[in-house]
Amino acid sequence: MFYPAICAANAPSKTEEIGPSKSVQTLNYLTSDGSYRAIKARNYTMLLLAAESGLRIDELLHLEISKDLFFESNKLQTRFAKSTHGSGKRARVTLFSPLARDTVKFYLKENRPQILCAHQTDLLFPSKMGKRMTYTSAHQALEEMIQVARKTEFEISPHMSWHWARRIFATRFIERFPEKLSVLIQLLGHQNPNTVHRYIRHSQAWMDQELRRVLEGTPT
Repeated sequence: MFYPAICAANAPSKTEEIGPSKSVQTLNYLTSDGSYRAIKARNYTMLLLAAESGLRIDELLHLEISKDLFFESNKLQTRFAKSTHGSGKRARVTLFSPLARDTVKFYLKENRPQILCAHQTDLLFPSKMGKRMTYTSAHQALEEMIQVARKTEFEISPHMSWHWARRIFATRFIERFPEKLSVLIQLLGHQNPNTVHRYIRHSQAWMDQELRRVLEGTPT
């Protein structure tokens, strides 16, 4: 992940715990004032939620505060998930992790009210005019964050995209819960396990660790 490198200085404390302290100290992504700072906070929150929930960019852009966020049950839903065989959109529930909840709460309280016309919509991530963000603006927002993070020499995958954040979610989930592939399939909204396997991209550090465990458990 690279979103720890672009976290704000005044973001929730749990956000700071997940990344290298050097990156947090040397770069404050949200350094602007007013509405531009709020837009950056929106982009950061959207990226973090993508990696913590596995939602697609289209699903993120359609999230509504009153209909899709369930803080008490640690869940969120998309009502715009892909369906099979072109039968239209369908609902899907996924995880709302403590980190994601804390970050969204902070954004809703401190940043979203500063976005122009945000009060006119229930969208979690409104545009500057209070409308649904376009795919173009979402991709531009991600590219800006990538460029800012790279200035700190923070290593970022050359494949980084909104969809890559979904791969990050899948990989982290299966590394922590290797026996729960069926749960991951449902969280991602897939029907075919082979599709989910293509999402998983283990790091070399993780592979080295697992190889050591295998060798340590092998009789001599």
